[in-house]
Amino acid sequence: MKTQSNLLFLTLLLFLNANESTSQTQSYGSISYNKAVNISGKQRMLTQKMSKAYLLLAKGVYNDQIKKELNSGKFIFEKQLAILKKNAETTVVKLRIKRVEELWVKFKKLLITDPNLSTSSDIIKMNSDLLKACHEVVQAIESRSNYSNKFFKDNNQELVKIINISGKQRMLSQRLCLYYTASIMFPKEKDKYQEVLNNTFTEFSGTIDYLLINSYNTTETEEELGSIMAIWEKFQIDKHGFLNGDFDLEEVFNITNSLTKSFNKITGIYEKIAKES
Repeated sequence: MKTQSNLLFLTLLLFLNANESTSQTQSYGSISYNKAVNISGKQRMLTQKMSKAYLLLAKGVYNDQIKKELNSGKFIFEKQLAILKKNAETTVVKLRIKRVEELWVKFKKLLITDPNLSTSSDIIKMNSDLLKACHEVVQAIESRSNYSNKFFKDNNQELVKIINISGKQRMLSQRLCLYYTASIMFPKEKDKYQEVLNNTFTEFSGTIDYLLINSYNTTETEEELGSIMAIWEKFQIDKHGFLNGDFDLEEVFNITNSLTKSFNKITGIYEKIAKES
């Protein structure tokens, strides 16, 4: 009888410990992992969006929307970074965020100067470092989410991955405009920037194909992806012209912003599906 009681006690203890472990890994602080992946993914996009806006202004492409993107981007980036930092619970994520903070201090100093060619060159040299650091935050959060799924089987890890991939398309659309502008502004380094532009183009196009066939699509995401393909077709049918700078800068600005907006909507839908599943 005593043995049975001990066995029952040990079983209960293991159950309570498991419960405690899962409660600590169920979410990213006070927000869900899906939301955290989406927010951290937006940080990647903002690094490219702010850089692009600065270069366009330095190039002399003035309109209120470009100025607004640069100014609002700085505030949104800092606010979202604060949210991610506040909710970070693991050492790895905290260290990755700290690295972003260090780079952001230097990068912001460039962004607040009056747009000019010299600083534009510095932004092009530094933006990828900040982008990489932000991407590593996304990876760390996604990895932690994967660990959580050892306990929470109803948390669909594949959806977290899709949120990340779909969210990355927002960044790639902005990166397209950034390096298109850079290849025009800096003719001596055109070959180098065209290579980045070509790689970005290829990744962006390939990911559309991947998202089209994923099993979590809804009528709404499929319709939005259809709209994206219609917008994207203009660049696809004249890829050579796009890579060689034949398009008007403002046209590229508007098209890539439309792509970013659509992928932001799709990513939000995937996040909602994950929340409800």
